[in-house]
Amino acid sequence: MTTPSMTTKRLLFLLLITPAHSILQTATIDILLPGVPTPLTLLASQASFGSSLVSYTDGHRLSSSSSRPAGVGLIPTSPPDDDPYLCNESYGWTTYSNSDSDSSSSTYNNAAILVPRGQCSFERKALSAQRLGASAILIYGSLSSRYSLNVTNTTNDDGSSNNDAYTRNDYTIDDVIWPIDKQDYDCNNGQAFIPENVMKNQLDFVSSPGGYNVNNDEYLIGNSENNLCVKYAAAADGGSSSFISSCESQRCLVTGKNVTDEGSDGDNNLKYEACCAWDFAIWLYADTTLSVEEQKEVTIPAVYLTMQQATELLDLINGVSWNNGDNNNGNGDPIVMSMYARDRPSVNSSAYVIWALGVFVAWMASYYSSSDYRSYANAILKKRQLVARAGRGAAVAVASTRGQESEEHVMERPPSTPERRDGTPRSRSQSRERIESNATAASPPSEDGERTIYRGGDDAAAAVITNRSSVQPLHIHQEEESLELDASHAIGFIVMASTSLLVLFYFKIFNVVKVFYAFGCSGAFAQVVIYPLLIRIFRNLRWKSPMRPMECLSEENATRASLNGGCKGKILMCLYSCFGPITSLDIMANTIAYAVGGTWLYIAFTVIHPESHLFYWIVQDVFGACMCITFLGTIKINAIRVAAILLTVAFFYDIFFVFVTPLLTKHGESIMVNVATSGGPPKADPSWCEKYPSSGDCKGGEPLPMLFAIPRIGDYQGGSSMLGLGDIVLPGLLLSFASRFDEAKRLMGLVSGGSGRVRNGGGGVSPNKSSWNFCCGCGQGGYFGPVVVAYAVGLAMANAAVYLMQMGQPALLYLVPCCLGTFVFMARRNGELNDIWDNPRVIRAADALLFGGRIEEDEDDVRTSSLLMNEGAEMT
Repeated sequence: MTTPSMTTKRLLFLLLITPAHSILQTATIDILLPGVPTPLTLLASQASFGSSLVSYTDGHRLSSSSSRPAGVGLIPTSPPDDDPYLCNESYGWTTYSNSDSDSSSSTYNNAAILVPRGQCSFERKALSAQRLGASAILIYGSLSSRYSLNVTNTTNDDGSSNNDAYTRNDYTIDDVIWPIDKQDYDCNNGQAFIPENVMKNQLDFVSSPGGYNVNNDEYLIGNSENNLCVKYAAAADGGSSSFISSCESQRCLVTGKNVTDEGSDGDNNLKYEACCAWDFAIWLYADTTLSVEEQKEVTIPAVYLTMQQATELLDLINGVSWNNGDNNNGNGDPIVMSMYARDRPSVNSSAYVIWALGVFVAWMASYYSSSDYRSYANAILKKRQLVARAGRGAAVAVASTRGQESEEHVMERPPSTPERRDGTPRSRSQSRERIESNATAASPPSEDGERTIYRGGDDAAAAVITNRSSVQPLHIHQEEESLELDASHAIGFIVMASTSLLVLFYFKIFNVVKVFYAFGCSGAFAQVVIYPLLIRIFRNLRWKSPMRPMECLSEENATRASLNGGCKGKILMCLYSCFGPITSLDIMANTIAYAVGGTWLYIAFTVIHPESHLFYWIVQDVFGACMCITFLGTIKINAIRVAAILLTVAFFYDIFFVFVTPLLTKHGESIMVNVATSGGPPKADPSWCEKYPSSGDCKGGEPLPMLFAIPRIGDYQGGSSMLGLGDIVLPGLLLSFASRFDEAKRLMGLVSGGSGRVRNGGGGVSPNKSSWNFCCGCGQGGYFGPVVVAYAVGLAMANAAVYLMQMGQPALLYLVPCCLGTFVFMARRNGELNDIWDNPRVIRAADALLFGGRIEEDEDDVRTSSLLMNEGAEMT
């Protein structure tokens, strides 16, 4: 477990993080043609002013009612002939009367006006459309909107000014304000050089009032050679075919730049540069120069269409010609258009999925962390069944302490070598060395009152000394690689997590985290998923050779090569010392796992916003689950005291970095949110990021991969529901402790002759008929089931808080009180709090039984051997 990995598995529970990578088209326009039952649909972006559109579902439901919602059932129409841009009011040339718009005979009654962009602001166009009586306005992109004139009034000889800035006809090409590179066009998408004589004869950029003559569109739009950019495309870029294939908009803008080219006749010819125009959705932003009264006056909905969308719509309108409601299409029906807000799911189902995933992984990882105790106990039960079937009696436990008569306990022999969960022997790093010994008699009580419980047989099981004793198992096993946390580890963990979080915040080395995650989780993926899967496949195929250690890396071969000297011997001994015996299965499992991790990492570095990529987020979630299982199987807590310290410190740590750091940072940023989103949202404008997504200012907003992520289901706005892995592994340490405590009690009860049905101490819960136990999924009492339920409740509370507060929440704010509080309450009610507060006796006894060691008892502990001898009675 590396520190960066643990740090970035942080405690943040975030939902609905949506990367800002484009202008979202939040409106949908249904166009119903005469005689065509199915409407055509266009997407559009909505304005920040005017009324909002109703949802698609509500619009259809209300369209038949007497009060039809705004934007539904409209007839598309053009603006007045003498005001094609609806900007005459802004020039002061006319005033549209609201009284005319109230007349039912108004030309624009129940109509949506289609207006090209340019010459005045969006909101002024909407205001004029509303005063004309229109019910909605559609503003569409145009090449003309990218040009304007540096308008000035002429002056008379006496110095007085003429108010003719918008009516002058003597502007020159030097007065033109040309489009902006990269913002309006990009020559990398297509470039042409138009000769000067063609420029002067066919194009006009100095017409009043806006400069651009709409007749230019004929020569700058399309994919035929009538488009001057197609005709004069740069030969170096492949000519006209290159322009057609590379310029998606099929439109070009004259940039105002020119070059001098030596012609075939030796004369220098002037040519004007023209480049491919961008055509994306934009925000219809408000006009701050309008008065407050004028801003409030705009109440009709306004949407924006791209140039290509407008061409499609205008072609449809021209194909179905009509004039003031009298159509020439044969049946007299006009085109009907309805605008709606695009539907979004009312319920974020991915939030429920991420909640269920978090609870399941926390349960599964904690459950498997106690697999050693469980497999040992299950083997005892299995042996007991075999002995019962064979009609053989079990050994008798002898001699009670302090001269009292012994009570017989039926004992069975546990397995000599616990296996993996998949049934295969453990690897060298996880093996348990067996020391053969035969026990044929019980050890008598010692002078100190110690006694030994044993089972006779060829493979004698365990010796447990229950009163101020040492545990001397006849089969001594080597414990798996693990780390037991104490109070110092808990404090050190928070210090290292805080340090790593601050390093990521200030140095922005987020790619390092991706590398650590990919390769760290690949190992866990191989161990948890690939290796057991291959074992099952090879066993079904009865192919044993891949499961045997490779001869070249055996201990004997490595030792022999090392003694012979040379580089080969050193390498073999190094490999054997590090990895132990290696099988072909190990190599295959790790090769597959790291190949998957490498592919995931490649997508992370090469795909823009990879979190929406199916392979990426599925692998990320599987990797995260494997890491949680590996972590909780390796890191253990054996005392409530340590869990209380760790979770309490993490509780305040989480709150500080989410809610307090915005008050301390320069720009009011939450350090936790900033790091979790790879530096926060992109700094560039969304429209810029749609054109240049790989730009440095467009990066960010992507969640760090140390979390579970489920893309929002059926939501066009995208985004994901997310849960940090830290919100699983930190409470999971407590869940793991509860699971191991229950399984240790069950194991020791079986060793003492009990049935193995756990019952909490202190006269606690009914053994197996309690509806509470059944609902908890534990069925046999204990702590694990209730604490898992408490975890699920706490996670649901965090989920609900996100929606109620509309902001990311630190999940530990809800998880710690639920989980720790439930555990402590139950332990106190059952009279076991003092025991589990610091290294419970039953866990020490179970560890001694499996792995060897001593059971250290406090001098003040008045409980003697009856604690373990009577464990069977407490667990029935």
